[in-house]
Amino acid sequence: MEQARSQTTPRTGIAFRRLTGVERLAVLLETFLGLGAMTGAVPLILAPDGHLLGMTTKLLAESPFNSYLVPGIVLFSVIGVAPLLAAAVTLRGLAIAPQAAIAVGVLLIGWIAVEMVVLAGPASLAWALYLVLGTSIAALGVALWRSRMSR
Repeated sequence: MEQARSQTTPRTGIAFRRLTGVERLAVLLETFLGLGAMTGAVPLILAPDGHLLGMTTKLLAESPFNSYLVPGIVLFSVIGVAPLLAAAVTLRGLAIAPQAAIAVGVLLIGWIAVEMVVLAGPASLAWALYLVLGTSIAALGVALWRSRMSR
């Protein structure tokens, strides 16, 4: 496994650590997920009737919600902010980075599983993509954890 090396910049004296390939991939996927979730959540929060995304509240008929406000807030904070925090933790080289990646992956899998049950419909291909993304992020977290345990 590729080892991370620290480098200190002469100007600032701040130490920067080179990321391993697994860490870079985890940061990339977590950032992709976080920014994508925030991008989708903002229109739901701003227009809880769903019209900004071409959706209607009819999709929520089988759910406990009558608007997209609460799902939008949860999407923004849990699936948007959490992965970005996990990416930041990995970039900083904090010891909890593997657990953060695992948590993000499991949260995404849970979010998609609930969506599939509540909103079962034509979006199943997108759900499959996000299930793979969540599984990949969690697996990267496990790989990071294992590599750190073997050091």
